[in-house]
Amino acid sequence: MPLPDMMAPPGECRQGVFVMRDSVMRQVRRYRFDRNPLRRRSDRLESLALLVAVLLVLLSVWPAVTAGRQAYQSAASAGAGGRLQVDATLLADVPVSPTSFGSVPRGGPVKARWTMPSGQEHTGQVRAPALAKAGTTVRIWVDETGRPTLPPPTAVEIRVTGVVTGTLVMLAAVAAVLTALAGFRWLVNRGRYRAWEEAWSLVDERRRRRS
Repeated sequence: MPLPDMMAPPGECRQGVFVMRDSVMRQVRRYRFDRNPLRRRSDRLESLALLVAVLLVLLSVWPAVTAGRQAYQSAASAGAGGRLQVDATLLADVPVSPTSFGSVPRGGPVKARWTMPSGQEHTGQVRAPALAKAGTTVRIWVDETGRPTLPPPTAVEIRVTGVVTGTLVMLAAVAAVLTALAGFRWLVNRGRYRAWEEAWSLVDERRRRRS
Protein backbone atom coordinates (compact mmCIF):
# COMPACT_ATOMS: atom_id res chain seq x y z
CA MET A 1 0.00 0.00 0.00
CA PRO A 2 1.61 3.32 -1.03
CA LEU A 3 2.25 5.81 1.71
CA PRO A 4 0.43 9.15 1.48
CA ASP A 5 2.44 12.08 0.26
CA MET A 6 3.04 14.31 3.29
CA MET A 7 4.57 17.12 1.25
CA ALA A 8 2.42 20.06 0.23
CA PRO A 9 1.96 20.60 -3.52
CA PRO A 10 4.20 23.27 -5.08
CA GLY A 11 1.16 25.46 -5.76
CA GLU A 12 0.23 25.59 -2.08
CA CYS A 13 3.82 26.41 -1.10
CA ARG A 14 3.93 29.30 -3.55
CA GLN A 15 0.56 30.52 -2.30
CA GLY A 16 1.83 30.46 1.29
CA VAL A 17 4.88 32.47 0.28
CA PHE A 18 2.70 35.03 -1.48
CA VAL A 19 0.42 35.34 1.56
CA MET A 20 3.40 35.86 3.85
CA ARG A 21 4.90 38.43 1.48
CA ASP A 22 1.61 40.32 1.24
CA SER A 23 1.33 40.33 5.04
CA VAL A 24 4.85 41.72 5.40
CA MET A 25 4.22 44.38 2.77
CA ARG A 26 1.01 45.46 4.52
CA GLN A 27 2.91 45.92 7.77
CA VAL A 28 5.64 47.87 5.97
CA ARG A 29 3.07 50.15 4.30
CA ARG A 30 1.32 50.60 7.64
CA TYR A 31 4.36 51.74 9.58
CA ARG A 32 6.58 53.32 6.94
CA PHE A 33 7.22 57.05 6.91
CA ASP A 34 5.57 58.84 3.98
CA ARG A 35 3.49 61.92 3.18
CA ASN A 36 0.16 60.14 3.05
CA PRO A 37 -2.44 62.77 4.06
CA LEU A 38 -4.64 60.07 5.56
CA ARG A 39 -2.08 59.29 8.23
CA ARG A 40 -2.93 60.75 11.60
CA ARG A 41 -0.48 62.13 14.07
CA SER A 42 -0.97 59.02 16.20
CA ASP A 43 -0.05 56.82 13.21
CA ARG A 44 3.21 58.67 12.73
CA LEU A 45 3.99 58.48 16.44
CA GLU A 46 3.37 54.74 16.40
CA SER A 47 5.70 54.31 13.41
CA LEU A 48 8.36 56.35 15.19
CA ALA A 49 7.97 54.26 18.35
CA LEU A 50 8.35 51.05 16.35
CA LEU A 51 11.51 52.38 14.71
CA VAL A 52 12.95 53.34 18.09
CA ALA A 53 12.08 49.88 19.46
CA VAL A 54 13.89 48.16 16.59
CA LEU A 55 16.95 50.37 17.11
CA LEU A 56 16.97 49.66 20.85
CA VAL A 57 16.79 45.91 20.23
CA LEU A 58 19.70 46.14 17.80
CA LEU A 59 21.70 48.26 20.24
CA SER A 60 21.08 45.74 23.02
CA VAL A 61 23.10 43.14 21.10
CA TRP A 62 26.37 44.78 22.17
CA PRO A 63 25.61 44.79 25.94
CA ALA A 64 24.46 41.16 25.66
CA VAL A 65 27.69 40.15 23.92
CA THR A 66 29.72 42.09 26.48
CA ALA A 67 27.92 40.44 29.40
CA GLY A 68 28.38 36.99 27.90
CA ARG A 69 32.07 37.64 27.29
CA GLN A 70 32.60 38.87 30.83
CA ALA A 71 30.79 35.84 32.26
CA TYR A 72 32.94 33.56 30.10
CA GLN A 73 36.17 35.28 31.11
CA SER A 74 35.16 35.24 34.78
CA ALA A 75 34.41 31.52 34.68
CA ALA A 76 37.58 30.80 32.73
CA SER A 77 39.80 32.88 35.04
CA ALA A 78 38.32 31.15 38.09
CA GLY A 79 39.45 27.83 36.64
CA ALA A 80 40.42 25.42 39.35
CA GLY A 81 40.24 28.25 41.90
CA GLY A 82 42.81 26.68 44.20
CA ARG A 83 41.31 23.23 43.78
CA LEU A 84 43.56 20.26 43.05
CA GLN A 85 43.26 16.54 42.59
CA VAL A 86 44.69 14.06 45.05
CA ASP A 87 44.57 10.31 45.54
CA ALA A 88 42.30 9.14 48.36
CA THR A 89 42.51 5.64 49.85
CA LEU A 90 39.23 4.12 50.97
CA LEU A 91 39.19 3.01 54.59
CA ALA A 92 36.01 0.93 54.23
CA ASP A 93 33.99 -0.90 51.61
CA VAL A 94 31.33 1.01 49.72
CA PRO A 95 28.00 0.14 51.41
CA VAL A 96 25.32 -1.87 49.70
CA SER A 97 21.55 -1.45 49.89
CA PRO A 98 19.75 -4.46 51.41
CA THR A 99 16.57 -5.62 49.69
CA SER A 100 14.09 -8.43 50.15
CA PHE A 101 15.90 -10.55 47.56
CA GLY A 102 19.46 -9.72 48.52
CA SER A 103 21.66 -6.63 48.36
CA VAL A 104 22.15 -4.04 45.63
CA PRO A 105 25.54 -2.33 45.20
CA ARG A 106 25.49 1.45 45.10
CA GLY A 107 28.06 4.16 44.93
CA GLY A 108 28.12 6.70 47.68
CA PRO A 109 30.10 8.43 50.38
CA VAL A 110 32.62 6.33 52.23
CA LYS A 111 35.42 7.16 54.68
CA ALA A 112 38.82 7.71 53.06
CA ARG A 113 42.24 9.18 53.76
CA TRP A 114 44.30 11.44 51.49
CA THR A 115 47.52 13.40 51.70
CA MET A 116 48.02 16.97 50.52
CA PRO A 117 51.13 17.98 48.55
CA SER A 118 52.37 19.63 51.76
CA GLY A 119 52.32 16.23 53.47
CA GLN A 120 49.32 16.94 55.69
CA GLU A 121 46.93 14.01 55.97
CA HIS A 122 43.14 14.33 55.94
CA THR A 123 40.28 11.91 56.49
CA GLY A 124 36.67 12.33 55.53
CA GLN A 125 33.77 11.15 53.42
CA VAL A 126 34.34 10.89 49.67
CA ARG A 127 32.26 9.51 46.83
CA ALA A 128 33.41 6.18 45.48
CA PRO A 129 32.13 3.85 42.75
CA ALA A 130 29.94 0.89 43.55
CA LEU A 131 31.59 -2.29 44.80
CA ALA A 132 34.80 -0.42 45.69
CA LYS A 133 36.64 -2.13 48.52
CA ALA A 134 38.78 -0.78 51.34
CA GLY A 135 42.23 0.10 50.07
CA THR A 136 40.97 1.22 46.67
CA THR A 137 42.45 4.49 45.43
CA VAL A 138 40.13 7.11 43.94
CA ARG A 139 40.87 10.58 42.55
CA ILE A 140 39.09 13.42 44.34
CA TRP A 141 39.08 17.21 44.14
CA VAL A 142 39.96 19.16 47.28
CA ASP A 143 40.24 22.85 48.10
CA GLU A 144 43.24 24.67 49.57
CA THR A 145 42.36 23.47 53.07
CA GLY A 146 42.14 19.84 51.98
CA ARG A 147 38.37 19.50 52.10
CA PRO A 148 36.61 17.60 49.31
CA THR A 149 34.95 19.95 46.82
CA LEU A 150 33.31 19.95 43.42
CA PRO A 151 35.49 19.71 40.31
CA PRO A 152 36.15 22.92 38.35
CA PRO A 153 33.89 23.70 35.39
CA THR A 154 34.79 22.15 32.07
CA ALA A 155 35.45 24.12 28.89
CA VAL A 156 31.94 23.31 27.66
CA GLU A 157 30.38 24.52 30.92
CA ILE A 158 32.37 27.76 30.70
CA ARG A 159 31.12 28.37 27.15
CA VAL A 160 27.56 27.55 28.15
CA THR A 161 27.84 30.08 31.00
CA GLY A 162 28.84 32.81 28.58
CA VAL A 163 26.15 31.94 26.03
CA VAL A 164 23.39 31.68 28.63
CA THR A 165 24.40 34.99 30.24
CA GLY A 166 24.41 36.83 26.92
CA THR A 167 21.10 35.25 25.90
CA LEU A 168 19.43 36.21 29.17
CA VAL A 169 20.63 39.81 28.86
CA MET A 170 19.34 39.95 25.29
CA LEU A 171 15.97 38.48 26.25
CA ALA A 172 15.65 40.91 29.15
CA ALA A 173 16.38 43.84 26.84
CA VAL A 174 13.88 42.63 24.24
CA ALA A 175 11.23 42.07 26.91
CA ALA A 176 11.77 45.58 28.29
CA VAL A 177 11.54 47.15 24.83
CA LEU A 178 8.41 45.19 23.91
CA THR A 179 6.77 46.08 27.21
CA ALA A 180 7.51 49.77 26.69
CA LEU A 181 6.25 49.57 23.09
CA ALA A 182 3.04 47.85 24.19
CA GLY A 183 2.46 50.51 26.83
CA PHE A 184 3.03 53.30 24.31
CA ARG A 185 0.65 51.72 21.80
CA TRP A 186 -1.96 51.36 24.55
CA LEU A 187 -1.70 55.08 25.25
CA VAL A 188 -1.89 55.88 21.54
CA ASN A 189 -4.96 53.69 21.05
CA ARG A 190 -6.57 55.27 24.09
CA GLY A 191 -6.10 58.66 22.49
CA ARG A 192 -7.52 57.37 19.23
CA TYR A 193 -10.65 56.02 20.92
CA ARG A 194 -11.11 59.32 22.72
CA ALA A 195 -10.77 61.23 19.43
CA TRP A 196 -13.29 58.92 17.74
CA GLU A 197 -15.79 59.43 20.55
CA GLU A 198 -15.38 63.20 20.29
CA ALA A 199 -15.78 63.06 16.50
CA TRP A 200 -18.97 60.98 16.75
CA SER A 201 -20.30 63.28 19.43
CA LEU A 202 -19.71 66.22 17.11
CA VAL A 203 -21.49 64.40 14.25
CA ASP A 204 -24.48 63.61 16.48
CA GLU A 205 -24.66 67.22 17.60
CA ARG A 206 -24.68 68.46 14.01
CA ARG A 207 -27.44 65.99 13.12
CA ARG A 208 -29.55 67.20 16.01
CA ARG A 209 -29.08 70.81 14.92
CA ARG A 210 -30.14 70.00 11.36
CA SER A 211 -33.21 68.12 12.54
